[in-house]
Formats: sequence, structure tokens, C-alpha cells
Amino acid sequence: MFGLSLTSVSGPVGYGLLFALVFGESAGLPIPGESSIMVASIAASQGSLSIVAVLLVAMAAAILGDNLGYVCGRAFGRRIWTVGKIGRRKRQQWLDEVDDFLDDHGSTAVIVARWLPVARFVVPWLAGMNQMPWRRFFVCNAAGGIGWVLTVGMAAYVIGSTAKNAIVALGLVGLVGVVIGLAGHAAWHRRNHRRQQDGRPARRRTA
Repeated sequence: MFGLSLTSVSGPVGYGLLFALVFGESAGLPIPGESSIMVASIAASQGSLSIVAVLLVAMAAAILGDNLGYVCGRAFGRRIWTVGKIGRRKRQQWLDEVDDFLDDHGSTAVIVARWLPVARFVVPWLAGMNQMPWRRFFVCNAAGGIGWVLTVGMAAYVIGSTAKNAIVALGLVGLVGVVIGLAGHAAWHRRNHRRQQDGRPARRRTA
């Protein structure tokens, strides 16, 4: 609902709403940041907003929001995660495993997490809790944030309003998944058709 309202506003209000939603999601709030980028980009394709401004605002919001999450995670994330006695040992064990993973693959995780719905706001907190050097986090986060905004925003801008409902309902990842699934089914059907023409039995997938 928040994302859909972007198509009906323009100028400072639209950019302000976009910034607030992307910043909030990046900082850790369960709000539709990615959907807002897509809908704002669709609005830009209709002339209501500037695509350049949409991308710049979203990039700034994503980077700043993630850095807020990093600071919070570094300042008090570990204390919050390990508070209380119930399940504390398991929580500490899980946190140790996360630390080991981020020590080895932290840079890649920060970049790639941007394209994953939950990880995009969880990983910055975990990076802060891991005490990842801020400069390393900032560079990787900026690279991921810029790449994420460009791919999501430009995909929605190019597709335009014709796919607005599908994009908002499924998200970019879901939409791509549907396209890949349909393409895979078509290829499987075509291969089976060729096998039948060659006189060979078609291979059936087992459940």
C-alpha cells in the first residue's frame, strides 16, 4: 500500500516517501522498501518522477539505512541477542557461527544480501555485531546498495506500468522466478516433444 501511493504523488513528497521507506527497511523495519523503488521507477516511466532522482534518493536511503543498522548492531546488538537465560547457549552458539562466516565471507555477504528480502536488513546488524571494520562495511554496502537500486529500479523503469501489479505483488525476485519457471517448463516440454518424435520415451520428474 505504501509503495502504490508513490504512483499518485510527485516532486518532494514522492521522493520523501521513497527515502523514508527505503531507509526504514534498510535500517531493519518490516516495510516495503524494494517495492517502493519499483513503484517509484514505474512512476518515473510515466513522467511523474525523475528516474535519475529516484535512483539517487534510493541509493542514499539504502546506504544510510544500512549504516544505521550497522551502528545499532555494533553498539548493542550482541547484548540484545544474548539477553536472558532461556536458550542463551544456543543463541551464543549461533552468533559464534555467524561470526566465523562473516570473518571468512563478510564482504561478499554484505554485497549479495542486498538482493535478498530479509538478509538486506539483517546482515548490516550482524556485521555490526561481528565488529566488522566500518570502512570495509561501508565500501561493500555502498557497492551492494548502488547495484541493488540500479538493477531493481531500472528493471521496473524499463518494464513500466504494464507489469505494475505483478511487480508489487511478487517483488522483483519473485517475478524473475516466475519467468525462469515458465521458461524452464517450456524447455522441458519442448525436449519431451522432440524425444517423442525421435521414438524415445519422455523422462518424467518424480515428486
